[in-house]
Amino acid sequence: MKILTALLGGASALFLAMGVARFAFTPVLPLMQSDFGFSDTVSGALASVNYLGYLLGAFYAGYLSVTKRAYPFFIVSIPVSLLLVGVMYIHNYPLWYVVRFISGFLSAVVFVMSAEFIMDHLAKYRRPHLGGVIYSGIGGGMVLSGMTVPMLSEYFNSSQIWLWLAVLSIPPAIIAIKYTPKPDTYEKTVPKTGKSVNRLIYLLSAAYLLEGAGYIITGTFISVIVMRGTGSVILSGYVWVIAGLGAVVMTPMWAILARHTGVANAMIAAFAVQALSIAAPVISDGMFATMVGAVGFGGTFLGIVSLALAYGRQLSPGGTTTSVLTVFFSIGQITGPLIAGYIADRTGDFKIPVLLAASAVALGGLLTYIIKIGEKHADT
Repeated sequence: MKILTALLGGASALFLAMGVARFAFTPVLPLMQSDFGFSDTVSGALASVNYLGYLLGAFYAGYLSVTKRAYPFFIVSIPVSLLLVGVMYIHNYPLWYVVRFISGFLSAVVFVMSAEFIMDHLAKYRRPHLGGVIYSGIGGGMVLSGMTVPMLSEYFNSSQIWLWLAVLSIPPAIIAIKYTPKPDTYEKTVPKTGKSVNRLIYLLSAAYLLEGAGYIITGTFISVIVMRGTGSVILSGYVWVIAGLGAVVMTPMWAILARHTGVANAMIAAFAVQALSIAAPVISDGMFATMVGAVGFGGTFLGIVSLALAYGRQLSPGGTTTSVLTVFFSIGQITGPLIAGYIADRTGDFKIPVLLAASAVALGGLLTYIIKIGEKHADT
């Protein structure tokens, strides 16, 4: 029971801080553009400032994780994240940038702390393989936001929908505060310092950076792409629901695959599926390809996150590996939306940004294969 409640607490924390406070921006974005008339470049900037906050939050989480302030800061971050979702109701561009920045900062802290609290808790019960379950909470938040937008768009504008998302996120916030386990100790093991391990961590960081840059282009603009292609608010929202459902169902399966084939092989497979899924709308024009791609995208990006963090711990146990990898991931997330938004404004569509995203992810898979080969040589 303690394992189940801990997983529920960690999943609920990610449901709010990541699935809603961070990713609800994607399905609400087409309505915000319609209501307030801002460009793709501004959209990309609003997304990137969130990821800049995420980057700095990842840095801070690395410091925070070895102090006694980690758990109290985590607990405070939950209601503040909830409040910031509601503050998006106010139509004020400078305020939006501030809110998205702080939301990104707190989402990184909650993400890193949740992962560490839950992994440490599971380690006590010798169930570390269950850690990937909490990432399904992010998919749950995506489903909530994706369903809320089309259901309420006929009656409320984008600002009011943000308020509704805040209200609907109160239950998971309460569950996160109540059930996320408090760490027993703040002592950290010293990471390995061998040159071969360090080189592999650098390569994994590079692969994770490419994943951050590649996946976030789809993660930011997929609803906008569908809205412009179909003119349907309902489809633009439901494509995010499908991505969220893919995340909920498929994310735990990558952990199962990793147990049978190894973490590296599972990561390579996830990278390959995601690259094809991102490119699907360009490879085959039409809503069917886009929806199938959404399933593959949603079903892999959280899987790659959980696998990369697990692989990082495998290559360099202990220390602040989670926060270091998250920093590189964040750098990719910052650059992706800025580049994609700018190119979309210049070319008039998202074909080139989508292909760049798929290429970045494919390259991340290639680097993971190189890491796998390097790991074998390091062990011999």
